[in-house]
Parts: sequence; C-alpha cells; structure tokens
Amino acid sequence: MTHVRTTETLTPDETAAVLALAESAGEHDGLPPLSEQTLLRVRHGARPGTARFHLATQGAPAAGAGDLVGFGFAARAPGEPDSAEMVVAPDRRRSGHGAALLRALSDDAPGDGLRVWAHGRTEGAVALAASAGWTQVRGLLKMRMRLRGDAQQPGAGAGLPEPVLSDAVGERTVIRTFRPGSDEQAWVAANAAAFADHPEQGGLTLQDLHERTNEDWFDADGFFVAEDTGTGAIAGFHWTKVHADGAGLADEPVGEVYAVGVDPAWRRTGLGRALTLVGLRHLHERGLPWVLLYVDEENRAAVRLYESLGFSVWDADVMYAAS
Repeated sequence: MTHVRTTETLTPDETAAVLALAESAGEHDGLPPLSEQTLLRVRHGARPGTARFHLATQGAPAAGAGDLVGFGFAARAPGEPDSAEMVVAPDRRRSGHGAALLRALSDDAPGDGLRVWAHGRTEGAVALAASAGWTQVRGLLKMRMRLRGDAQQPGAGAGLPEPVLSDAVGERTVIRTFRPGSDEQAWVAANAAAFADHPEQGGLTLQDLHERTNEDWFDADGFFVAEDTGTGAIAGFHWTKVHADGAGLADEPVGEVYAVGVDPAWRRTGLGRALTLVGLRHLHERGLPWVLLYVDEENRAAVRLYESLGFSVWDADVMYAAS
C-alpha cells in the first residue's frame, strides 16, 4: 500500500531523501525527472501558498524519509491549474506508486485543476497518462546543436554568423555581460516583460534570480544583456548555462541556451537573434561539444530561428491534463 503525505514544507531529512531519489532516477533514466525550479523549491523552500510537496512511502503513514518511494511537487498560482511533476524510485516502479501520487496530486488540486509535466516521452510516463485517461496539452521541445565536431560529425559552431545589429539598434543599445549587484532589478523587470505570457519563466522574482546566481554553475561571463543606453533598462538578454554532467549529451560539460528574452518594445529589431548568436559563440569559444535548449513547440517563430542556426529536435517534455 502507498501512503502519500502532503505538506508545504520539508524537513532536512525529507529534503535529502527527495534529492537522492531524483538523482537515482536521473541516473537510471538518463534524464532529470524534476525541473531546476522544482529542485530549487525542494532545497530552498517556497513562499506560503505557492507549492505543495507530496511524499510517497510504502506501508504505514509513520514511515520515515528513508522509506521514500516517490515524490510529487505542485506549483500553485491563483486562477491557474496546479503545475506538477512526479518521480518514482527506479526499483519501486510498476507497483502503483505513480498512480497513487497522481491521485494525491489530483485530489489536492484546486478547482482550476491539475497539469503534470513528464520529462521526456518515456514509456512509463506515456503508460501512466494513458491509464489515467490524460492527454497532452503542452509540449516543450528539447533541441540541440553540435558545437565541436570531428571528421565524421562536423560541428556547426565554427560556422555561426557574426551577431550584427542594425544601425538603429546599435546606436541605442550596448551588449555587455551581467553585473551582479547592480543588474538584478532591471533583469527581473525585463524578464517579466519578455515572458508576460509564459507561466513559469515570466513569474521569476528577485529571490528566484538570487537562488540561481548562487548556484555553482552560475557564470556572469556567460550572461549577456543588451542595455538601452538612453534609459539604462535591459532591452534583451541571453543567459547561457554549462552543464558539468553533460546533460545526457556527452561525458563532458555541454552548454545551454538557458534563457533568451527581448522586451516587447524591442521585438522584430533583430536584437533577439544577435543576442542568441553572442551566447552561442561564447559557448563555442569555451570548446564545448554541444549546446541544448528548451522551447515551446507552439512558438513556431523561435523554433524556426533555432533551426536556421543549426538546432534540431532531440526530445520533448510533455504536459498532461485530464481529458
């Protein structure tokens, strides 16, 4: 029997158990079962009313964190369905724990309902969604491009075009690296404007930014912003990231187009393409073999841009909801 305990806070032992479970599942499946945002909430906690943690144990409710067989997380926002993720220990699958977690997440969700992300179109996720009668409502494409090649598989990075701004844009902006300690508020404002219709990225707060810039992977030299020289505001940005573990692409570090955003007032000016190229050339100059990115499959303009630069679809994250 599976017991699922729902809480808004985790004890230190529960936090350690969840992180160990996620690491074990990632090593087994070859891809992370939980998003970076969820892992940050596990490690740092969440603001009251914004998150629900679901801890699945085998047997009696008194079982401790060491008996954790599954975990679910639901991000909550007013007027929106809960956005959830879940993972079951590799050696405890096909025992009903996933179905129990899905029921717990559904029962706990508000009247607006529940949506659940599955990272990768894995056999288990597809089967669980089908058995529950859930269907895909959103897709997040995972794209990749080779930066460093060999004789058999040449890299595209060496052929990246120069980032060029039009005279009008070049006279009003300067592209530079992010300045920790002075750019945070301006970046949060620019990110909110750029992703006003994006349910996850657009809601990042100053605290969310600080949590990310305090991560071991953060490198200000790979965080590029286009400053409006007239107002000092950030007109656009390209934040790159390096995955030391290879992110399932290689046995060495690889790069990521972590976030590219342009303020609506600066769209259709070529600034987004230029910023994208600045970041890609930075990752290529670091000697990395691959670069990856995530993009909503319905954002056809962005998909076409990345395809024009040499990216191709590698995998996809899928969001499911009840039919």
